[in-house]
Formats: sequence, C-alpha cells, structure tokens
Amino acid sequence: MFKKMFTLLIAVLFVVPFVVAADDFDDDFGGGFEEDGEDSEEEKEEEEGASEQKQSDEQSESDAAMRDLMGAVETEKPAAKNNAQQNQTNQQAAAEESSVLPKGLKPVLLVKGGFTVMGSHKYAVEGKDSEGNKINTWKNGNAMFGSVDEGILGLEYLGEHVIAKGTVNLRTDNALMENAVTNPLMKANLHSIMDGAANALYEVYGGVKFYDVFIKAGKMIPEYGLIDGYQELGMGFATPFLSRSLIVVEGFIPETDAGLALGYNGTFMEDHNVFVGVSLGTGSVNSEFWDSDKTMGIYGRVGYAFRDYLKAAVAFQYRTDFYSYPNDFEYNGKKGKDVNLIGIGVHLKGGYAGFEMPVSFDYNMMKMVKMEKDPETKEFVGAKKKSPSGMLLSLAPGYAYHFDHEWIDKVSIAVRFDFVKGVYLSKNDNYLDFDNFKKGSSYYRIGATANFFTKELAGVRGMAGLTFLMQPKSKVDPDKANKDDKYNHGFTTIVLQAGAEF
Repeated sequence: MFKKMFTLLIAVLFVVPFVVAADDFDDDFGGGFEEDGEDSEEEKEEEEGASEQKQSDEQSESDAAMRDLMGAVETEKPAAKNNAQQNQTNQQAAAEESSVLPKGLKPVLLVKGGFTVMGSHKYAVEGKDSEGNKINTWKNGNAMFGSVDEGILGLEYLGEHVIAKGTVNLRTDNALMENAVTNPLMKANLHSIMDGAANALYEVYGGVKFYDVFIKAGKMIPEYGLIDGYQELGMGFATPFLSRSLIVVEGFIPETDAGLALGYNGTFMEDHNVFVGVSLGTGSVNSEFWDSDKTMGIYGRVGYAFRDYLKAAVAFQYRTDFYSYPNDFEYNGKKGKDVNLIGIGVHLKGGYAGFEMPVSFDYNMMKMVKMEKDPETKEFVGAKKKSPSGMLLSLAPGYAYHFDHEWIDKVSIAVRFDFVKGVYLSKNDNYLDFDNFKKGSSYYRIGATANFFTKELAGVRGMAGLTFLMQPKSKVDPDKANKDDKYNHGFTTIVLQAGAEF
C-alpha cells in the first residue's frame, strides 16, 4: 500500500505537469508529434506493467521471507519447479502429516474432561472376624466427581533440520483411579499435576532431523507401538481408562520417559509412510530406583501407514528394576536383586468411509520376587525370582457420520473392550511382589461413547458427549480364605464430557 501511494504521489508531482505541458505543446504546434505521442503512451503502459510486476515479485519475496521466518507452511509452489522437486515436496508434506509433526512453530492443545453424573464402586474396610483374624469388609461407594482426563498444553516446532517440543499435562486425579482399582502401577502412571510439577512435564525435548532421520533428547513418549496416536480427541472417549493406550493405563510401559530417541520417519510414493524408532530411557514407572543410574528402559517399534486407511506397528520394550526390600537379603550369595520386563506388542488402526477400528495386543514377560519366610517364626529367610506373564487386548470400533452443516462436523459412536490377564490384588503392596500378582486371573472393561464434533475454526476443533464405562466384578484369587477378598469388584461410571484440540 505504501509503495502504491508513493508511486501515485510521484505521478501527481511530476507526470501530470509533463502531460499538461505536452498537451499545450500539441495544441500550439498542430499535433505534429501525434505518432510519437502514441508510441510514448504504449511505452508508458509497458513500463507501468513492468513496475506492477516488479512490485508483485517484491511482495511475494517479502511474504516468502516472512513465512520462512515464522515457520509457516507454504501453500503454493512456484511453477518453475520441475516434477521431481514437486514430488519430493509432496512426499515431505505427507510424511509431516502422517507423523503429526507440522512444519514450523505451533501451539499444542488437547483438553478433555468431564463430570461423572452416576456411578459406583466398592472399597475395602479392614476389620476382624469373630476369631480376631483380619478380614476386609466391602462397602459401596458412589462415583460423582469431575476431572481433567487430558490437559496437554505447550508448543512444538519442526523446522527443516531442528525439532523441539515442550508440553505439560494438567491432568487432575481421578476418583476411580484412587479408590476403585488394585493395580499399583495405574495411579503412578497417571502423571497428574497434583503429584508435583515434575510429573506434569509431559514432553520436553529437542533434536535434529535430516533426510527423514531424527535424533532427539529429553522427556518424550517412548518409541513403542501407536501410543503416540492417542494424543488426540479421537472418537471422544473420556476417563483415563479409555483415553489412553491400554498398556499405558495398566502401567506396563511409561507414558513418557526421559532419555534419547532416534529413528526414521519417511514417505514414499506419496501415500506410503514407514517409521522406525528406538528410545533409551530411565523407565520411570513406579520405583524409586527408576531415577538412579542402575535402571534402564529400551523401547523400539517398526511401523507402516497407508494414508488414513491403515497404520500398524510392532513394538518391543525391555526394562530393568532393582528390588529394594528388605535391603539386606541375599540370593545365591549376592545381595540385591535385579528383575526385568520384556514386552512385545502389535498395534494397528484401520479406517474407511467413517469407520474406525483400533486394535492393540501386548504380551509382557516379567520377573518378580517371591518372599520366603520361616513357617514358624514368620521371619524373612530368603527370596526367589519368579517369572509371571501378562496379556492385554483392546478393541475400539467406531463410526462417524459427517454433516454438511455450518458448524457441526460429525457425530460419532464407538465402543471399547479391554481384556487384562494378570491381575494385581492390592495397590498398596509392592508391584514387584509375586504374591501380589495372579498371572492366571483376569478382568475386562467395556465402554461406549457418543459425541458430536465442531468444524475446525482457526485450527481448533471441539467435541462434547457422553461416555459409559464398566468393569464387572471378577474372581481373581481363589486361594483367599475370605470370600469377599477373592474378587476384584470393579466399578461403573457414566460421564458427561467435552474437549478441544489444536
């Protein structure tokens, strides 16, 4: 605008007097320069056209420089680029889309929470029988509370060679996690802001990227399966049980871990995406020793995606822990005891014409410690390693119907089924205690959700709806003398929910 006003001012000050003088000259001398005047007018028009083109080119260059400075994505490419360059650009764009890592700086937002309007669970109250033996008396508890199930906020940057991300998770505690479960890993893996600022740091890392190869260090989601794909509204499931990967909910893998990751994420033939990754971390789940230099977690995955129709990955993890209680026990002449977990997983997600089907299967081979006590004195006399295993299966089919509406994007319905084999009996006992884990026992959860989603506005979209979730009572410990203690009593909940994402 400034350039146009400046050009107009020049025209007024210089061109107009010249034209008036020329007109007077023509009147005085009978138009003898008419042909020359026409030629001059054509040349003038050509010069003005060239000036406008130059201004347009300068404006385009200025806009391009600003986009490059701000890290914005270019929507148009110069026509002079050849086909090979254009294909490479398309492949890079497809890779960025499939890895959910946009080019440039952008805010990260995922907020999802709700209010439990109806539900119930059972909780144990310690008591004594007529003979003075300790027994548990189970009582009914109502479930009516509000919670933020996901609260991921921060910034993300993906440049040509530099990547960085900093997010915090502002989740709040969940009453069902606190009172209705027996798994000691669940609550420790929830990472609520109420557990301290360190637990609220969700992903904070930096690194480099070149030729689709990345190296990054900091706190991040482990390179395992498709657990990174749960950081979105999805079909709208609420509650921590349903909004995250089952292996994360059950605590058999850290949701985020501090360390180093490297891998490859590239696209070929425009529609096909291959990703491979390995990460090394502290393995921070539930033990005080995860923060020491004696522990390590290794995670890996190999995956493939075809557009939005299919995404699949095979995953692997290895973690070590050091058992700490009692501190002075010996086993085969050695003090202390290291135990490990080896897990494999197969995760996939298919979608077509509004239908969606995520499936995950994880098998975990664990080492635990079996305490040995003298039958008469009840004193600790030793310990042995035991090798139980656990299995997880999760299905979540859903369907979304899209609307041609001013602000409603779609409505969706989905169901979810989780099956867990290998059950903890108490959340208060050590999670490495073999007597606290029954590998042959199992329980399951079923859930359903119905939601509507808004159209995207300025990059933000929202949802609201209803979720139902139930974990039925199940028999988990047939050896318990007290009848009530044989069961995992489960819970039921109905949640009104809402959320938004950027």
